[in-house]
Amino acid sequence: MENLFDIRPCGLEDIAAVRGLEGEGLAALERPDQLRRNSEEMWRACLQAPHLCLGAWVRGDGVGQDAALVAVAVLFVPAEGDGEALAPLLQTVEAKGHQAANFKICMVHPQWRGHGLQVTLGKELHEEAQRRGIRLLCATASPHNTASVRSLQKLGYTADHTLTKYGFERTLFYRFN
Repeated sequence: MENLFDIRPCGLEDIAAVRGLEGEGLAALERPDQLRRNSEEMWRACLQAPHLCLGAWVRGDGVGQDAALVAVAVLFVPAEGDGEALAPLLQTVEAKGHQAANFKICMVHPQWRGHGLQVTLGKELHEEAQRRGIRLLCATASPHNTASVRSLQKLGYTADHTLTKYGFERTLFYRFN
């Protein structure tokens, strides 16, 4: 896979590519409740520190086709009292005493699914979280989005409980890093 994709951080200069990928991903969903469209404000936040957005770019052909963004995943580090924080919602484990972050907004272009990109990006973000001293990671997924649920399980996440988040039914997952 290394020969096919470049994994690198995305910044504000990549916002158009990121939002385009999000639009294509949403358009391809059989169930729209599996993912929500994020506001430009949320994307701008995710593309800047302390958060980290990693992108998988398929390499260009060198003859006019530029590299294309085909997957993104975000390590979201909520500030104290941030409504996006997921750790305070956990019911089966104690979040207090652990620096926590969210594995957030993981999307893969429909034509590039099946290459393990969600897991690859997740592993990279987990390593970054560990370097930052983040020991508790949380994520949500639609219980109907079996691909995302399986990817989270492959990444070592455990289901905590089902809740309504972002206006949809979601399963809250966690893992200790």
